Amino acid sequence: MAMPDTVTAFQGPRRIASGPLAAVAVAVKAAIGDGDADGVLIFDDYSSELVEVDFRGSADEARERLERRFPQEPVETRGRGRPKLGVVAREVTLLPRHWDWLGEQPGGASAALRRLIDEARRSAAGERRRAQTSLYRFMTAMAGDASGYEEAIRALFAGDRARFNSLTENWAPDVRDHAWRLAPGAFGEAPSPLDGVIPFDRREAVQRGLEAAFPGAVVEKIEVVTGGASGALIFKVAIRGGDYLLRLETGRDGFRDPERQYACLKIAAEAGVAPKLYYADARDGVAITGFVRVVAADPNAPPSARAPAIVAQLLRLHAAPLFPRLVNYMEGMETLIGLVRETGILPPKGLYSLLSAFSALKAAYPGGDADLVSSHNDLNPSNILFDGERPWFVDWESAFAADRYVDLAAVANFFARSEAEREVVLAAYFGEALDDYRRARFFLMRQISRLFYATVMLNAAAGERPGSRLTAADLDVPRLADIQGPVSDMTTREGRVRAACVFLNEAVHDVASPAFAAAKARVAAG
Repeated sequence: MAMPDTVTAFQGPRRIASGPLAAVAVAVKAAIGDGDADGVLIFDDYSSELVEVDFRGSADEARERLERRFPQEPVETRGRGRPKLGVVAREVTLLPRHWDWLGEQPGGASAALRRLIDEARRSAAGERRRAQTSLYRFMTAMAGDASGYEEAIRALFAGDRARFNSLTENWAPDVRDHAWRLAPGAFGEAPSPLDGVIPFDRREAVQRGLEAAFPGAVVEKIEVVTGGASGALIFKVAIRGGDYLLRLETGRDGFRDPERQYACLKIAAEAGVAPKLYYADARDGVAITGFVRVVAADPNAPPSARAPAIVAQLLRLHAAPLFPRLVNYMEGMETLIGLVRETGILPPKGLYSLLSAFSALKAAYPGGDADLVSSHNDLNPSNILFDGERPWFVDWESAFAADRYVDLAAVANFFARSEAEREVVLAAYFGEALDDYRRARFFLMRQISRLFYATVMLNAAAGERPGSRLTAADLDVPRLADIQGPVSDMTTREGRVRAACVFLNEAVHDVASPAFAAAKARVAAG
């Protein structure tokens, strides 16, 4: 057996990895450790034949065995004589008339047989039979005891794609998704870059959106974009030589509302704050925008170097037509804090500190709608993309009409560490209108913003590991002033928990400081 181009590994109904065999073997070894590999199945993505891998020993030993089993063919200099074709001699039994016909073909019988086989493989009917067989093998191995298996097999060979989808929809998600990835060829559908990338149940909505945004255009390339925290499925799509961002919403509730989100995105795009909006359909949860080619920050420049450009965009956003309303910001904070309490992730002392700090801030911060603006509400660094000329705000899931200080405080907390840097942010935003009242209100909202990010990350951490509990030692983290560079590695759960603890402690510290008492008094004085 030749080495397959790509493979997919499963452990029970869970997909472990897909890709080149060597890389997948390493991923499987990491997943099983020194445990039993009996539950692991590795499928050739082309044929769905099982690929045997010996996982004894270390990952390096397993990889070395694979390299010996599938050695790389050395590159040879072509000499005189017949080319080395890598042919294998086997017996073929034919009738005399078949041999007569083969003997009359150019190149002789062997060459004619090879041509016939290649043509059959390339033909639409031949390719469909191959794809059907591949999907049948996979389904039999992974879903033979699943509900609707036999009916799904009949639908496969009857060419009834709609019934096939209906019968397999409730299978284990990873098994179903891989079957759907193999399905287009098995049902004789024209190949598309969307195959195996866009979930099948979203394909029609995506194609509808792409056709509306770019009539008659063909998708040249599509790839997954990772790194976001919203849970949406995000892709970079190449069309007519340009790159665009395709976003698919994956959940809906009282907060995650595509209708409100897209309304805010449209206003922000028209204000030049968000990338250009090409298409949005709240019913389908599909949006297409311009793609921002990110230019990395100067590693020698502090985060505050980018603050003036961010504030300039913030002024444009806050001057835009008012976003739809959702909730009172402080009431929304109470909901987040209530969720933290329900999870039990904080130790008693930490929970008491959170509740006490927020209670003091809520009592001190002015209510009312006097300062409502179109607010992004989540301007953390991952939602601010620089293209070398200007920043763009992305991910509008949290957007609604809110207090102007919500965005301003977030920008300062992430991009202005020192008092002098924060004063620059305030001066850029308020200009000559800056006064002690605005400074005091800004101080209070900075603490509320810290509690917001602390609660969001704590709730996310609790969701990733239900029942997990932090200890007093987890809350023993450095002050922001003592941290050089990023607060933590936000790509890991441990990093996000550390950041949550840093933000919580910083807010608790500042609420207990004389600066809080002074800000509270100044705001109360009006």
